[in-house]
Amino acid sequence: MKKITLLFSALVLLLSAALKIGYYTSYEDEELKTTFFFKKALTFQLKFENIFATEGDDKPLNMLRPDERTLVADYCHYRLGIKTSLQTQAELDVCKVR
Repeated sequence: MKKITLLFSALVLLLSAALKIGYYTSYEDEELKTTFFFKKALTFQLKFENIFATEGDDKPLNMLRPDERTLVADYCHYRLGIKTSLQTQAELDVCKVR
């Protein structure tokens, strides 16, 4: 009975962590860096893409492909708690947290 309780507790802990913790990777000084963060909204998605986490120049809104806009909107929502449809450059600029 103790094993079942312990297993159930571990499962609940892992599930809670998966819902609340996310990460993204970036390259800084030619090194791969992983950044963990607490999500502002619950989702089972663990890995996020922060297209602005590199040392290169940032892309303006009109240069983002539709799939990149989706990645930025997801990152902005779950990492920063900001729901956006990325219609203006100002909305994009709010999501550029390093």
